[in-house]
Amino acid sequence: MRNRAMAIPAPPSPVPRALKGALDHLPLADATQLYRAIGLELSQTMGGSSGVLLGIFFTAAGDAASSGKSHVEALKAGLERVQEVGGARPGDRTMIDALAPALDALEKGPGAAAKAVREGADATAEITRARAGRASYISDERLRGHNDPGAEAVARLFEALAAG
Repeated sequence: MRNRAMAIPAPPSPVPRALKGALDHLPLADATQLYRAIGLELSQTMGGSSGVLLGIFFTAAGDAASSGKSHVEALKAGLERVQEVGGARPGDRTMIDALAPALDALEKGPGAAAKAVREGADATAEITRARAGRASYISDERLRGHNDPGAEAVARLFEALAAG
């Protein structure tokens, strides 16, 4: 149920462009430093609360990777940190609704994660009672049928990564 003509504007897609532009200087061989660098890049190039929250997400994932956690475990630690900082949970109509299922599917590969993230993002269009984020200030009838912008941004990030 992707609706590109949303009452709440979908964020432009700076995420893939920012990361593609940063590839030359990202520490690709070191997961700890890579996650931290991605967090810094996104927090500086992606507007709104999504950029800040994704910055926190990847920085926390870098910290978890430095303690020996696998990629999936590190990313799930990042999710936990975002939930601690932002207070959102699945079902609150935020990026968490896309990010959590994507991470649960990630061990099955990037394609499975991209499918799960899209389903999670699209499901936010049916959640009309936002309990967190900017959408919590918008009337229920204006939310219906429109993906949460943060969930859409996360979906686009995973889809771009899965596409290569």
